[in-house]
This record gives sequence, structure tokens and C-alpha cells, in this order.
Amino acid sequence: MENKNKYWKGLEELNNDPKFVAAKKNEFAQGIPLEEVLTDSDGEMQSNRRDFLKYFGFSISAVALAACNNIPVKNAIPYIVKPENITPGVPNWYATTCGACSTGCSILVKTREGRPVKIEGNADSPVFKGGVCATGHASLLGLYDNERLKAPRKDANESTWETVDADIKKALSSAKNIRIVSGTITSPSTKKIISEFTVKYPSTKVVGYEAISYAALIEANKRAFGKAVVPSYNFDKAKVIVSFGADFLGTWISPVEYTKAWAKNRKAEDKKMSRHLHFESNLSLTGSNADYRFPIKPSMEGAVLLSIYNKIAASTGAPTFSVPTIEVALNSIDLTAKELLAAKGQSLVVSGSNNLDNQLLVAAINGLLGNIGSTVDLDNYSNQVSGDDAAFEALVKLLLINLI
Repeated sequence: MENKNKYWKGLEELNNDPKFVAAKKNEFAQGIPLEEVLTDSDGEMQSNRRDFLKYFGFSISAVALAACNNIPVKNAIPYIVKPENITPGVPNWYATTCGACSTGCSILVKTREGRPVKIEGNADSPVFKGGVCATGHASLLGLYDNERLKAPRKDANESTWETVDADIKKALSSAKNIRIVSGTITSPSTKKIISEFTVKYPSTKVVGYEAISYAALIEANKRAFGKAVVPSYNFDKAKVIVSFGADFLGTWISPVEYTKAWAKNRKAEDKKMSRHLHFESNLSLTGSNADYRFPIKPSMEGAVLLSIYNKIAASTGAPTFSVPTIEVALNSIDLTAKELLAAKGQSLVVSGSNNLDNQLLVAAINGLLGNIGSTVDLDNYSNQVSGDDAAFEALVKLLLINLI
């Protein structure tokens, strides 16, 4: 079978770069006159034996001469005073925190002569237990990205740090209201710098903003338990896990930490293997690994949560809501309620919704089941996500007023 695949030695050959084309033409000092030896049609000989041997000998000599061309010389410059912790050819490993997202996984970075070349999870971490996500591994490539900005920009033009710093200092000196808009900050050094900045400019306020907001989860815990925090979820202590659109194995809050804890009780040979039920609209990594996956519309999540709450409340003697209880395919609501009641105190319900009512129902269900303090830890809470939607909306309104 004829192979029709075409391969290139690099992007230069693929894009027919002028320099590559010129270098390719000059590979041999003189062209190899094969057209004088072979016909165009069948590749048959059209010269005598002596001419063929002459041309063949020339081609072999040309190839040998081409292979002897000089290549660019790269000099290895030795250290005049060698750093104590660097030995050429021997890599060094440094423990640090991944900054690719707000999760902040503990990682080890492999370096060669000061250049990071590999990222691995830190097995000594009691939280992440040697895990690191694909985003953390890929963050290394950002260090060698030639498209990164090499200087600050002002008014869409390249500027210098001296010019930009001078303009910012001038603006700060006359500013009455200063706002720092930032995502989740987990670095103690960064927090200290912001604190010092706030002391110098007392009108400064930090406004937290997250592209994927968890403000409803934080507010729900504040109203239900008096603590405006994101709890630590102990998936390893849960015999039954019910998730409503929370992709905790892939993207939700701390997937590396949750994956390690979730996998601990998911061994097939273990007779006490945990149960995992998942409600979602689109297929996710977590949903594909659940024991039961129930597809529902996003608009149905509140009604499903309310129905599950009513069933659990009726069985535990708690007050119920005076609304009709619904059921979806495969009697999933009834099945979920029975599974949760059978594992009271050792179950866990989570939701990825940023709807306050939904998060309040989740908090109420976990409270009825006695999960607070066991699988839901509000004391040793997570600092991996923050953000205040109300504060950000107030900032937007303030900006609009000033613009008007």
C-alpha cells in the first residue's frame, strides 16, 4: 500500500521559510546531474557504463563533502567560581508551591543549571500526597514562552518599568479611593506586601474576584453555621457521596486533594467501597467515575435538592417544605435519600452551583445527616478559593458612577 503521508523536518520546511529554501539549494556545491544518467519516464539508463560510474562516484563524494560542513560552535563556559549547590549534569530539586491556579499544590521542581525542566508532586505533602494536576505540569512551559511580554505596556505601546512606576505613583498620590482587584491569594509574602501597601494608602480596599465564583457556598455556610468559609471536605471519611454538578475530580476547588481522598475508599477489592451518586447536566470527569450518574437540567437542581431534603427531613422528624416532591428517571431521588439515610454521619453532599438557595439546601441536608464535623470540616477550612461577588458588584457600580 502506497504511503501518502508527508513529513517535514521542522516548521521552516513546512512553511517554506526563505532561509531554509536557500540553505537547501546550497547543500551541494554543484548539482548532481542525475537527469543525464536516468530518463524521466522509467528511470532507465540513457548513458553508458563508464558515465554512470563517473556520475555515481561524484554523487557519493558530494554527499561525503556535504557531511563535512562546519556546524555552529556552542562553547561550554565553565564557572569561574562554581556555586556550591550546582554541579553541571546533576539536577537539583526544590520544594515549592504551584501557582498555576489557586489550589496551590505542593510540588518539587527539577532544575538543571538553574533552569526548571520538570515538575512533580511532593510526596511529603499531607494534603496533596504527591499529586499535581495537568495544569501544574503544563505551567512549566510558560517559562519558555517566547510570546510573553518582555516589557510593560502603556496605551497599547511598549514602555519601561521606570515610566510606568512613575505614572502609577503619581496617580496613587492623588487617589481618594484605591481598589486592588485580585483573585485568591495564598502567598503569605503577597499578603504582607498588600498589608504594607494598605498602611501607606489607607483608602485601599482589596476586592476579590474569581472567574468561577464560590461566593454562594461561602455565604450559605455563613448563614447556616455562622462561618463564611469554604469547608474542608473529607471524601475519605464518606461512605456515600452525592454531588450536584461539582466536578471535584477535575476542576472543583481542590481536585488533586479530593481525588486522593476519594480514591482511598474506591478500591474494588475493598468490601467497604464507598458509593458515589452524581447529578449533572454535562458529562464530567467526576460523573464518568460515579456509580450512578443522573442527567438533569441545571434548572432542575433546586427542585431535586428540595425533594431529597423533604424525604430526609420526613425520616428524621425535621420540618419539611410545603412543596410538591418530584421524582426523576430511575427513582434517583428516592434512591439517593435512602443511600444518605443509611450512612448518617458518614455521608457527604456537595454542589458546584453558585446559587445561594441551592447551597443553603446542601448545608441543610448535611446538617440533618450529621455530617458537620465529620465529612464537612468548618474548623479546618480551605483558603484555596475566595472572592466576594457583592464587593465586586459595588466596585462596578462605583466605576459606572464616576464614568457618568
